[in-house]
Amino acid sequence: MKQSRWFWIFRGAFGLALLLGGLTRLSGREVPITILHTTDLHGHIQPADLFYPKEEAGKDLGGLARCATAIQRIRAETPNCLLVDNGDTLQGTAASFMSGGLMMIRAMNQLRYDAWVLGNHDFDWGAGKLARCVEASQAPVLAANLRCDPTAPKTIADKVRPFVVKEVDGVRVALLGLTTPGVPNWSRPRLIRGMKFEPSVEALQRVLPELKHQKPDIIVLAAHQGHRNSPDDHANEIFSITSWFPELAAIIGGHTHRVMPELMLRDVLYSQAGHWGSSLGRLDFVYDTDQRKLVSRKSKLVRTDASVSQDAEILALAKQDLAVAGRELARVIGAATEDFPIADAPSRETPVHNLLCEAILDRCQRAGHPADIVIHGVLNEHAGLKKGPITVGDCWSLVPFENFIGVFEATSAQLREILEENAAQYSRDHFTGVYGMKLALRVTVSRGQRVVSVADRDGQPFSPDQRLRVAVNSFDLASAGTRKARLRTIADAPEAKLVEIDYPVRQALIDFITAKKEISPRLHGWWRTGATR
Repeated sequence: MKQSRWFWIFRGAFGLALLLGGLTRLSGREVPITILHTTDLHGHIQPADLFYPKEEAGKDLGGLARCATAIQRIRAETPNCLLVDNGDTLQGTAASFMSGGLMMIRAMNQLRYDAWVLGNHDFDWGAGKLARCVEASQAPVLAANLRCDPTAPKTIADKVRPFVVKEVDGVRVALLGLTTPGVPNWSRPRLIRGMKFEPSVEALQRVLPELKHQKPDIIVLAAHQGHRNSPDDHANEIFSITSWFPELAAIIGGHTHRVMPELMLRDVLYSQAGHWGSSLGRLDFVYDTDQRKLVSRKSKLVRTDASVSQDAEILALAKQDLAVAGRELARVIGAATEDFPIADAPSRETPVHNLLCEAILDRCQRAGHPADIVIHGVLNEHAGLKKGPITVGDCWSLVPFENFIGVFEATSAQLREILEENAAQYSRDHFTGVYGMKLALRVTVSRGQRVVSVADRDGQPFSPDQRLRVAVNSFDLASAGTRKARLRTIADAPEAKLVEIDYPVRQALIDFITAKKEISPRLHGWWRTGATR
């Protein structure tokens, strides 16, 4: 009996210990939470060939349909899962352009995104088209540093918010969004009417007190900005953000198309998932509800190459848009008598450069605003033209952006200033060639001293008081991301009589080739380097 009594006492104590242990685990749990992220999709539902950055280049990569397969698989394995897109979602493909961006919005709605952050290229088509996409988005649209006045579209003013708080298995996760503050340096004012883009730190200082009032357990910033090895610039302010706001658990980056699986910036986790859906980003957190703190955080990228199948539902949803675009891209509009090579662009004159400039001059003439000179670059260093039929798709390869045309007056002295500013970009992507004039450069000397001479198309120097009509695209008119600030200042002055022709450069090229029916490559010797006088 004695032995039996001690047995029951021990058994009861052991049971009580198990019960108390179970209660402890219930009152203080470790909750796993996963945040998946895409960025810089640029209208890509289907895979594409990537040329840059070097660490990501390859064929048949990415696309949202492949990301969708990875998303569905991870969701099946990980129930506490959120999904964020980090901007530059709409612009970039014919299918997205022809659908007004709604093809991408429908796909994101199908995938049940929890947030969509606006990127700079999402403003490229103007406020009206963006407003329609914002209205159609079932996901909250985020941009804490976007401030609207009464002239902005009401949909954007009402629906774009700074953050959203999601409760995940009892843990309050705040998704905070920032667009890049550099938008006005790429987009002309008429495209972003009524909208102001605040510096990141200023916006976060304004918004975070309101967010913290909602008592989030985890704050994740999705910023359409990229980490730079050098200090912040006008568009990317990650360095300052991590200096001012150590309370951020992580930053999801974008904009620069970089591949960064995991990086610690001070005490903030940073991750960036390339572009065009070539990788799906994954953040994994573990939150202790007893200690009320994060006990683990890590990140990685899931490569979406040919080993990942495309999601059938997303393809079916986009089928009609893709088919309409495919037929248009395949449409033959003319023929090339010989190849139009692209080698040595943008620093050397190429037949592609001259073709683009001829198309711009032609459109200016047709619009009643003839130009004397065109300053314009090659927009895709990987795309020339082959001898034979030319399709609309070829024009999309040559002009992948929706830039329009502007014409303004400049004195010969101002033209020299503009060309000197441009010469500072020699051998870089943003150097733009000239058409309709002669330019001599000495590119081995210091910036600001590289223009040796400027003259008309016959080689005669411009007179000091001569006024010239100059055609450029809207990207350069907006300062090309501050690289051409002097050009913008000169063009925006009242005496320049700037006319913004609401006509895309790509469509001008399509029209020009269609009218000509047959085109031949030309070199005119518009600019030369190595000049000494």
